[in-house]
Amino acid sequence: MLWQACFWTKAIKNRLLFGTALCIKLASERKEGKLNPLRKRISAIGLMILLLCALWPSVLFAAAEPDCTLTVSKTAAVVGDQVEVEIRVRNAQDWVAYELNLSFDASLWKTGIEDISFMTNLQDGFSSIVNPELFSGGHVRAVFTKKGNAAGESGEVVLGKVRLTAQANGTDTFTLEKIKVGQTGNHWAAYTPNVGTRVQIGGSSDGYTGGGYTETPAAGNEPTITDSMLLVKALPNDAGIVSVKIDLANLQKAIDKLAGTGLNIVLETDAAAKPKQVEVEIPLEQVRNAAGQKIKTVSITSSLAAVALNEKLFAREEAKAAANLQLSVTQMDSSALPAAAKEQVKADTVIYDFQLKLDERPITVLEDKEATVELPYTLRQGEAGHKVVIYRVSANGQPEVVKNARYDQAAGTVQFAPNHSGQYFAAYANKSFQDLHEAEWAREYIEALAARDVVDGMSDGQFDPNGQLTRGQFIAMLVNMFDLTDSTAVSSFTDTARDAWYYPSVATAQKLGIVDGREDGTFGVDERISRQDLAVMLHRASKILGLEGESAAAAAPFADQADIAEYAAEAVAAMQRQGIVNGLEHQIFAPQGLSTRAQAAVVIYRMAFPG
Repeated sequence: MLWQACFWTKAIKNRLLFGTALCIKLASERKEGKLNPLRKRISAIGLMILLLCALWPSVLFAAAEPDCTLTVSKTAAVVGDQVEVEIRVRNAQDWVAYELNLSFDASLWKTGIEDISFMTNLQDGFSSIVNPELFSGGHVRAVFTKKGNAAGESGEVVLGKVRLTAQANGTDTFTLEKIKVGQTGNHWAAYTPNVGTRVQIGGSSDGYTGGGYTETPAAGNEPTITDSMLLVKALPNDAGIVSVKIDLANLQKAIDKLAGTGLNIVLETDAAAKPKQVEVEIPLEQVRNAAGQKIKTVSITSSLAAVALNEKLFAREEAKAAANLQLSVTQMDSSALPAAAKEQVKADTVIYDFQLKLDERPITVLEDKEATVELPYTLRQGEAGHKVVIYRVSANGQPEVVKNARYDQAAGTVQFAPNHSGQYFAAYANKSFQDLHEAEWAREYIEALAARDVVDGMSDGQFDPNGQLTRGQFIAMLVNMFDLTDSTAVSSFTDTARDAWYYPSVATAQKLGIVDGREDGTFGVDERISRQDLAVMLHRASKILGLEGESAAAAAPFADQADIAEYAAEAVAAMQRQGIVNGLEHQIFAPQGLSTRAQAAVVIYRMAFPG
């Protein structure tokens, strides 16, 4: 830390001296009337340097790691196009100033001082590009600082956009290499996100046909429209990019002819063509008009992946005013991953990058299964489908398991509901335990949850499938499976300790209404869970998650139905109808019997993956 402090002290001193000298020199020229427009701009840059240096301390303080993302206004551009690179961050904490460092391939973009600009919509502050001499080396440095005592920025923030103009064909990856952040109280931190986004430049805007969107129908290539599908034939350009824009007339024809509630837009390419990227633009007015009635989902199917967009996405406030939706799917190999992720995946792993936009504005967060994705995966010899999972590459470069992924062996695909745009890949998580022969009937369920990091063993590779389960352990499994953890939740139970491993799960469950405790104010966190209490918690969670399913005929009552407590009767019946819980021998439920770890794993899996 000492060497960092010394480095920054020296750097700040040099910038302060430079900024001061620059401002004095230009002030003199202004007084003499010699200040031209370019030097006025440099004057503003000098002032910005002084403002930043006035805030910058000699020691950088630690802060929570921000989650940075880059998106571009166009992933397929042509020479002469302007492309905007948006820098967005989540987990900002009272930011009052920042410095961004963006790298690019200087041979592909114009690098004159008037060719590159930085814009931000943040209020109560100043922004500027500094060190424009860095442009020729493929580097943009932009800064922003709040005025006076203006409040800092927190949560999800669009820091700004860098605008460049394409000048040559090629593929470039914009990378946010470094960011320095100032918080209220004169606290600063430096980060190296190293997140990137790619742009393909091909041809020129005059008569160019190999990039950008291809309006359908193309000459002599009318799309095929059936009662469930709009099929468009398209070929990739020399860079392997298929770009299609669905026109209004054909989309309306497809909607009018639709028999069900799912419209499938199929992009068909020649069998020999192997596209690396697919881009499609869909007009939204017709979709909005039909959503909820004629249309429940719009799917885009290509040789790379299938993406289904739920009507909930079209009901978003930002979607109500948008003219078009853009989807891109890019296939890449593992060499494109950040170093942290590259070390944890096989060399032949195929990565898929998904980006959704509304009028070119990125949708970074997806909720409530607004989108589902299907990726191809072929089982290798000895692999089992229940251990095939999906990983997301997080902003820090680490793979994170997507727990809702499920393998369809007949189709050879993995389906999942992403919660972010970004990079995903399918992989085999070969996890098991040495003692599962003691509950062979539950083996696949337990291994499936272990592959998704929902359960782990007790010790020495043992799961203890027939061991009894505490109420706290069950709630932790349930909350973990459905990614429900709320870090702001607080428990009022008198027997839950804030520093206990189970506390976040129990507090979340109490906040959501999955558990409500007892009259004496306790939860019974370390007590063994009864089968009827397990059913009650499952039932409440299923209602919160919208997983109640369609009404089914009432199942035959259990032989010991009269022994089920009144508070649990409805929950047990509902879970039985949905096939989540069932009886033991002789059609008894044993409501006050204690649940085993294997039984808990089975019912949680059944609720997460019905059918």
